[in-house]
Amino acid sequence: MHYQRIAASPAQTQHAFDTHTSSTAPDPPHYSPEPAQGQTDQQGHYVGTSSAVSFLLRIQRRLHQDSTSSLSQTSSIFTFGDAPLPEFDTTFFVLPPKADAQRLVERYFDFAAPTHRFLHRPTIEKLVEEFYETQGDMRSREDAPAKTALLLIVFAQAQAYMPPGSTVLDDSARYFFAAEHQLSKERGAVRLASVQARLLQCVYLLTRSRVNHCWSLFGTTAHLAFALGLNRGRRCDPSGTIDYVEVESRRRLFWCAYSLDKYLSAALGRPRTFRDEDIDQELPTIVNDNDLHPTYMNPTPSKSHSVMMAPVEHIKLTRIVSLVLRDLYSIRPPNLPQRISLSQKYTTDLQSWRHALSRFLNDTNTIDSHLLIPIYQRQRSVLNLAYYHAMLLIHRPFLLSNFASLTHIPCHPSINPDLNPEFDTSGNIAACLEAAMSIVKVVDDVFTGSNLFRAFWFTQYYAFCAVVVLYIYRIQQHIVTPGKCEGYFDAGVKCQRQLESVSESDCLARRYCLVLEELRLEAVRQTGSGVVKTAAMPVSGTAAAQHKHSDVGELRAPMETPQSDASPAMNAPFYGGNVPPTPESTVFNPNYMPSNDIMADLTSWGQFDSLVTAGIGIFDGGFQGDSSFGFGGFGL
Repeated sequence: MHYQRIAASPAQTQHAFDTHTSSTAPDPPHYSPEPAQGQTDQQGHYVGTSSAVSFLLRIQRRLHQDSTSSLSQTSSIFTFGDAPLPEFDTTFFVLPPKADAQRLVERYFDFAAPTHRFLHRPTIEKLVEEFYETQGDMRSREDAPAKTALLLIVFAQAQAYMPPGSTVLDDSARYFFAAEHQLSKERGAVRLASVQARLLQCVYLLTRSRVNHCWSLFGTTAHLAFALGLNRGRRCDPSGTIDYVEVESRRRLFWCAYSLDKYLSAALGRPRTFRDEDIDQELPTIVNDNDLHPTYMNPTPSKSHSVMMAPVEHIKLTRIVSLVLRDLYSIRPPNLPQRISLSQKYTTDLQSWRHALSRFLNDTNTIDSHLLIPIYQRQRSVLNLAYYHAMLLIHRPFLLSNFASLTHIPCHPSINPDLNPEFDTSGNIAACLEAAMSIVKVVDDVFTGSNLFRAFWFTQYYAFCAVVVLYIYRIQQHIVTPGKCEGYFDAGVKCQRQLESVSESDCLARRYCLVLEELRLEAVRQTGSGVVKTAAMPVSGTAAAQHKHSDVGELRAPMETPQSDASPAMNAPFYGGNVPPTPESTVFNPNYMPSNDIMADLTSWGQFDSLVTAGIGIFDGGFQGDSSFGFGGFGL
């Protein structure tokens, strides 16, 4: 690699986002083409113009058209559907001025890494000094590539979070490719810096809407973490000495990888890589970086605040999310009684976690977030969003079991007197709506208070999940009680508008908006449908204050032609029966996949998330008369 010192040119000033949003619905585009009336798939399921499967087909077609029109068809199978990165010559890299490098490192630690803090700041600052003293060669030949790559990817990640008007040249992609080139030169044993650099590459890729690239790279990163034994808490050191910086760095690195694994699993609807039964690594110590030294450390007293408090608490929250994904989003869903029991357990766990942090999360509204330093503002927002998203994961299956039953309303004892009263899921639906509304409120605060919304990948993902819930509730409830849940719909439209503000330049946000617009149009379409009201059920809990007269019944939209019995309600025999527990599940239905219920699996929340976030199609055989669908239509 050749390095050259040059003066940095001023960065182009970024335009601030328009923070004035409106709940008025955007001008609706034309509906996407739909399957012909009476069309069926290869299993014989009805997919006519008014079916929920037709809705999914419209989404799949629009996402496919967006991918083929805006993205390169020559991209790797590991990155198809991702936003492109500019191309650079990886054999030549211009060394930025040292002052710029120092500002980038400062920005990374002060803002860009709120809770995924796996790097030791003094160590990185020393690397900067060594990097410029040696003109990029580093002193140790053996680990020079890994350490150089780590420093360069810190630069790249910090670039995404530089404030408007910064004089630091925007070369984040160049830094990323330069780091990749360095990692390709690694030889010998796996080093800690190598795993650190790759994990930070994964985080950077998410900020650039390259989720499939991130997923592929994360697999390699996770395997290297296993190779280093980062999942294990005990190490044999023949010398008997302890390097506290290394011990804490290993802990931080593993648990940040663990957290990213869970969120990738949730967002992509795919299995987790790290399983809890394979882990005995201790949580990181709550100690500030300036109090952490190779030979000693001074942990932060319990009554004092540390910048490492939020990262450790985020790990604790993610461990609950891991169990939620294992037990509630398994490939074999739990029966309704077991789902209710598990949801109660994990809701209690989350509430206990939040209660311990109520002051920091500002549940009492005693602290103005703007009075906090930037890193604490970011940490508060991240933890609040993560908490509400975890609640959403727990309770949204009670609102909708799968997307093939989009216009079916969950059952309630008032509809079926023979149904056991303990199966009342109104509280779960209320909790789901409350979490969704809380997310859009935090997103609005972040959007109006920051010019960097486009870089907040997790925030955009949380926003999408929340708006999906709000639109689905509007679709369902308008069938029962028209006009009674417009507050939820308006909040969803406003949040969608905020996502649209970055969708032109952000591939993933554009995909989110394509799907949300189809859901919004579906909700609008329900407004013009004649409906027949059935038995009513008031929503209880906090959400009842916003929606005092919501009714929940089991019905189908009147214009919908009857489908096969592919999407049963959550109290149907589909959820009955037990099998012995397994390490990955609780009690499940042994007849999970009868031939006439294939659609329930293909249209689950996990499959829906995978379609939207990763661009992987739901339907594996195409539909009769339309060979453009199925996996072949997505280049698989």
